[in-house]
Amino acid sequence: MHPVVPRAHWGGLATAGASAEVAILGLPYDGGVGWRPGAAQAPSRLREISNSSPAISEDGFVVDPHRLRVRDLGDVVPEGSPEHYFGRVQAVVESVLAAQPRPFLLSIGGDHSVLIPLFRGFCAAASGPVGLVLLDAHPDLFDVYHGFPLSHACPIRRCLEAGRLDPKHLLILGTRSYNPVELDFMREKRIRFVPAREVDRAGVPAMLALARKTMAGLESVYLTVDIDVADPSCAPGTGAPVAGGLTSRQLLDLCRGLVETLPVRATDLVEVSPPLDQSDITLFLALQIVFETFAVLARKKFA
Repeated sequence: MHPVVPRAHWGGLATAGASAEVAILGLPYDGGVGWRPGAAQAPSRLREISNSSPAISEDGFVVDPHRLRVRDLGDVVPEGSPEHYFGRVQAVVESVLAAQPRPFLLSIGGDHSVLIPLFRGFCAAASGPVGLVLLDAHPDLFDVYHGFPLSHACPIRRCLEAGRLDPKHLLILGTRSYNPVELDFMREKRIRFVPAREVDRAGVPAMLALARKTMAGLESVYLTVDIDVADPSCAPGTGAPVAGGLTSRQLLDLCRGLVETLPVRATDLVEVSPPLDQSDITLFLALQIVFETFAVLARKKFA
């Protein structure tokens, strides 16, 4: 019998080299959660399972490690106050995205509040206006939540305050849980949101067409994926599950399609909570999203 050779992390694509087409950043932080913490464990657990299979897309595309290199930058470990931690994360993101050639940044949260420094760093490194696509059961548009402006219920509001995101270039898909103040804000700012029910009825191709229209003319788009956009039957391991979400089939098609059709330069996966995950179902869904993203980036590079 041939000996089993351990595979490198991230489907065998991880490299120790100084440069890579994809940079992965872990953010083991759940200080923005008001209920059911655990998302801080996601970066380490996702790394652990990332060598369970090679990086192959579901349509059989094998991502060659000689053609797409992935550098894991490790974690930005929480220290000090939330403001201090977010400042450190933003500085790391700006440094990573200042490299030439600029890598695609894939960040692993952590709760959704980590989007605040991630997006600020992304905006600092981008030229011109930027776009933001949010996949989430919630719009995350509270100004403050339980008196805290850096809650995981507030990141999209903070992103709009960064000064580079026009509300017309914000698209929210998969929602089904709201607060009246969020609905009022979206109406006031004319923010387009598409409930999960409408995504299901209209179909993924219609959502991709809407995304292309919303992001037309932009050169830099950020994609943020809260795993609770998926139905709890597909992603039970999350702190604030909401019934009626996207199927894993819809979520994979949507994530892959958005990276294929838009100038997405960075993305994140947040709110995966391993302590709440049954049989690692949610972790493996997150990993498949990562592998599909790798496949799209590899195809784009050599198209």
